[in-house]
Amino acid sequence: MDNQYSWQAALPAQALAAIGAHATPVLTAQSLTQTLRAADARFSVRLLYLGAAPFDALFAGGAMPADAPGWFARDVLLCLNDVPVVWARSMCAAASQEWRLLLDCGTRPLGERLFDGSLPVQRSPFEFALLDKAVPGSGAAERLPARRSFFTMQGETLGLVECFLPALDQALAAR
Repeated sequence: MDNQYSWQAALPAQALAAIGAHATPVLTAQSLTQTLRAADARFSVRLLYLGAAPFDALFAGGAMPADAPGWFARDVLLCLNDVPVVWARSMCAAASQEWRLLLDCGTRPLGERLFDGSLPVQRSPFEFALLDKAVPGSGAAERLPARRSFFTMQGETLGLVECFLPALDQALAAR
């Protein structure tokens, strides 16, 4: 599967312009959960989807083989004061029991487990892109800055894409 997104190792200048000054440091935060919880706002997670899914082109060209026999995905909105500020999709091979169990965490943030030090995970460097398709919860179809990374644990891979919504800068400016 071709990579229809232009993922780059460096943060594109257009991404900085699109996200706003208050939200710019969030783009490179290791844990969005910790960073958003530090904001002077109520942090919450809205589960949008959990289950079988086709391979998503957002992960093409990365550390996940597009030809795996099946996929499992989790889509969430990360919210500040009930306003969606980040849309995130996590995806693993359907046969990956460890990652599937980790993704089945309801409205708890995935970052709680990924960064609590209890798991033997390794994370790839961030890759950045501007997504040109409408993203759930964004309220707009404009190009939105996003990042992706891949986590490995016991030889299996989890892909994570986080797309930063326009309301993030406003929510952080209010603190």
